[in-house]
Amino acid sequence: MANKLSIISKIRLTVILITAAAVLLCGCGSTAKDGAQSLTSSSQSPTLGWDAGADAAPNEEIIWETGEWEIAEEAVEDFYEPQNPTASSDADGIEASQRKLIKNRDLSVETIEYDSLISELSGLVSQYGGYIQDSTQNGSSYYDTSLRSARFTIRIPAERFDEFTGLIGDMATVTYSYEYIDDVTASYIDLEARLKALKAEQESYIRLMEMATTVDEILSIQSYLSNVNYQIESFTAQLKSYDSLISYSTLSLSITEVERITKPAQQPGVFERIGTNLSYNLASIGDWFVNLFVGTASALPYLAIAAVIILILWIVVKAVIKRVFRQDNSLKSPERPENKE
Repeated sequence: MANKLSIISKIRLTVILITAAAVLLCGCGSTAKDGAQSLTSSSQSPTLGWDAGADAAPNEEIIWETGEWEIAEEAVEDFYEPQNPTASSDADGIEASQRKLIKNRDLSVETIEYDSLISELSGLVSQYGGYIQDSTQNGSSYYDTSLRSARFTIRIPAERFDEFTGLIGDMATVTYSYEYIDDVTASYIDLEARLKALKAEQESYIRLMEMATTVDEILSIQSYLSNVNYQIESFTAQLKSYDSLISYSTLSLSITEVERITKPAQQPGVFERIGTNLSYNLASIGDWFVNLFVGTASALPYLAIAAVIILILWIVVKAVIKRVFRQDNSLKSPERPENKE
């Protein structure tokens, strides 16, 4: 019995020391009155079988019953609330150069030299250390007379993103541009704090595992440790996703092939509008004649066959008409009487 009490005392002392270390590592800066909560009051923290009241004070003892022995320990601060109250204030104190920013830009351009632009774009992306995440192209069919278009999603290192998009504007005519920046500094700091607290709790469970003496204790600790490991992996994956989006900015680029580039004036006058419309109308008429000539020349084989068929039909119909006309004349002409002397 004395040996059992000695083990319980050692375990209790170890748990208290580990809990105190976890509180110091978190560094959230909150007071004991604002931060003290039971582990069962958090929806994201493993409960470890503890049953503490919502109003329990930090120094009250809560009992964990596992098999035939009991461990008494102090309630610890809950690091897994849905929102970290200090994350926002910490993020406000960060310098602009150290903030976690996700930059995105939508860009639409027009070009006459479509093939050349597409070729230069691939080389430029590689030159700037980026990559094309996805791309689509339309209007490349042989029989499709419409102009071509393409859309690319390009990832470029954040420090060279503005320089890259500036070169795209020099290579083609920009018709639309929109940039939006997502500041995830507060969320990033919150994830780091949660992850730090989870790792401290993970170490606590590992040390408890080393002191466990029964199979029930080992299985119970393993269950809670697995839950903590899952949360650590989840938060780590979120941080990696943020790191990828922050380090590589995203450009959504739309390219449209056009026959002519028209740069609209800031305030076009009446004569400028007339000139522009007249230019478009003349160009449309010219295109119509060109398309007519191309269509006629392309249809020559069909026209030749149709001409031969029409010629044969005309010869046959003409021959039939002549034959019918001769028969009618022979029936209508009277016989001449013989001359009598």
